[in-house]
Amino acid sequence: MIKLKPNPEAIFNCPECEATHAIINKIIIESVYPMADCRCTNCGYEFYQSYPVGHASLNVFSIGKLNGKFYQGKNEHTWLSESFIHSQKNSKKNAVPVRKIIYKQYKKVVILNTLDSLYGHVLLKLYNAFRHIEGEPDIGLIIIAPKIFEWLIPAGCAEAWLVDLKLSELINSHEGLEKFISLQFDRFDEIYLSKAYSHPMITDEQTEQLTRIAPFNLTEYKTNNPTVTFVLREDRFWFASIFDYWLYRLCRKLNWLTWGNKILAKRQVNIVRKVITEIKKRFASIEFYVVGLGNQASFEGYAIDERTTKMDALVEARWCKIYSKSHVVIGVHGSNMLLPTALAAGCVEILPEDRYGNMVQDITVRYSDRRQLFFYRFVNQYTHSRSVANMAEAIIRDYSLYKENMCANDSHVMGYFNDQSNEAAMMPVMDK
Repeated sequence: MIKLKPNPEAIFNCPECEATHAIINKIIIESVYPMADCRCTNCGYEFYQSYPVGHASLNVFSIGKLNGKFYQGKNEHTWLSESFIHSQKNSKKNAVPVRKIIYKQYKKVVILNTLDSLYGHVLLKLYNAFRHIEGEPDIGLIIIAPKIFEWLIPAGCAEAWLVDLKLSELINSHEGLEKFISLQFDRFDEIYLSKAYSHPMITDEQTEQLTRIAPFNLTEYKTNNPTVTFVLREDRFWFASIFDYWLYRLCRKLNWLTWGNKILAKRQVNIVRKVITEIKKRFASIEFYVVGLGNQASFEGYAIDERTTKMDALVEARWCKIYSKSHVVIGVHGSNMLLPTALAAGCVEILPEDRYGNMVQDITVRYSDRRQLFFYRFVNQYTHSRSVANMAEAIIRDYSLYKENMCANDSHVMGYFNDQSNEAAMMPVMDK
């Protein structure tokens, strides 16, 4: 946590002369990037500097207060710096509707700012709530979140400040939001800012507290009817071939995506149908669901189609119940896979080649042992339907045997290594 009140924690260096311990005039929270209005005690330079929180925890940005000069710091120019610059250049002056819900009064609080223009980023930052609720019970947790996330506000927090803006609007900064938050500061004696880590771990129990739905229970793996759920999206695709990929690129370049996405979405539906057909051959009884934003083509005769063109809390809750009974969820890389993998047993993810460096970024990891490698499978964007069917089949059919062979004796194996007093004797075993 970073102290904001009283005596804000001085963690800033002057971007001009690099002197330490700048004076903080004001705390500013007007969207994604909380900032401090600072003045250097050495050279007098006035600047705004972002706090090292959320996805920007390793990228501290500064902007000259009078000249607008941008300072990147020691890190390379990234999408984060582009996002920060955009938010500062596009400051909106209008009032922002904020609904304040007070569950319990505290004088000492920590603020968890989950605001972001990307759904997955909001959700990941929201996962941090349990770190504060369970780890700091004497400090009230205040969650700042987009209004559409109200259904995910966990029990145990002190307050929720729900911002009535679309996610796309949160790419900008909003003076109206800053004014609302500044007025709230007077209510508290002591205020901290959460680090809002970008990829915190979350337990099954915490997932249930967040969604009000229990994740798939592995003790019922063999007794539950096999269920596979496809999580589809119509803005990023599972491509049948490299030709489809270049069609997508061409449509994006020529601004033909409205037309191109319809074609590619229908072709994606055909791939999914083929996977369903392949899996059906291998199980006497199996259930299929399809969820996601879209409506292209039909799954009649193949799966229960729960897709929609309009998202709300009731739809998300219904989808979460489907994930929670799914042995496998299958979908294209993106924020749409965070809740499915938090609730389902396992997944097969279609990972585009330009996202290889982002592997597991959109996966909520439920397991702390080698089951991570068993339950989470990744394939590239051109993978044949039969290969995905084979992976889904293996996850459903082979888990019980895998658990007995690879996991049941894990504690005994680790105990053996931990008991060895001769470290040199262990090296040949470890090197094999």
